[in-house]
Amino acid sequence: MKEKYELEKQEVTNQEEVKTEKKAKDQKKERGSTNFNKWKLLLIWVIVLMNMSKAKKMARRIKKDPNSYSEEYRYYWVKKIARRMMWLLDVKIQVIDIENWLDRGIILAPNHQSNFDSVALIALNDFSRQQPLAFIAKQELWDHKTFGRFIKLIDAIPLDRGNPRSALNAYKEGKELLNQYHRSLVIFPEGTRSPDQEIGEFQGASMKIAQSAYVPIVPVTIIDSHYVFAKKRPKKVVVKVVFGKPLLPEKFISIKTDILTNNVRKEVVKNMEKYKDFEKIETKKKRKEKK
Repeated sequence: MKEKYELEKQEVTNQEEVKTEKKAKDQKKERGSTNFNKWKLLLIWVIVLMNMSKAKKMARRIKKDPNSYSEEYRYYWVKKIARRMMWLLDVKIQVIDIENWLDRGIILAPNHQSNFDSVALIALNDFSRQQPLAFIAKQELWDHKTFGRFIKLIDAIPLDRGNPRSALNAYKEGKELLNQYHRSLVIFPEGTRSPDQEIGEFQGASMKIAQSAYVPIVPVTIIDSHYVFAKKRPKKVVVKVVFGKPLLPEKFISIKTDILTNNVRKEVVKNMEKYKDFEKIETKKKRKEKK
């Protein structure tokens, strides 16, 4: 009886020790995450500030003379900055089905979790396989002292959501970028960020442009980007970018815009559910294969 009691007591003690060790590890991880945010973000801003003067100078010259820098140079330079940010932030991008990003004028319709979403898409843009990116961006980004300088170096259209005339201009310019310049036009259909895995309602403006310009829509699902700038974030973040099956204009040209909008959102949500735990599933598969 006494031996049984001693064994039970020892088991309880072991469990308590395991809990204490786990708590200590979690606290250490949290402290490491906090330190990462402080020092890494400081380093990022130092590098961004170093490039701001160059971006400002380039933007001014382009405003005076659009041909002062070649399109190729501008895009490659902004892409280099995006990739540098990935390295500094310890972010890895896991790309799924990028072959669905067609090499023609298309609309990319991603969900929106973070300001990093645009950085991820710019970093992935392979000019030998896809057309250069263009964005319809909220006016606040154009007015931003930092991001505004970089966004002016690529094809981007400002949108003042409170101004109907601005929306009409964005519609016309977006159609021109698609049909005349064959850009990959990024429009975030949610209209604002949803800083978690929830996907908000989609607005139909981007779908109307696709119908009018007669171009495909590629639903894009971005997963876990909300961790990149989170206060308590992992030391390394893996952002998944899933390119859904393109919706071709000949299939949706006669569909009502609200139905088309809902179909695009369904594809984004479906891939969110399918791939949000993709890394864990792949790890389990590899373990089974080894056994």
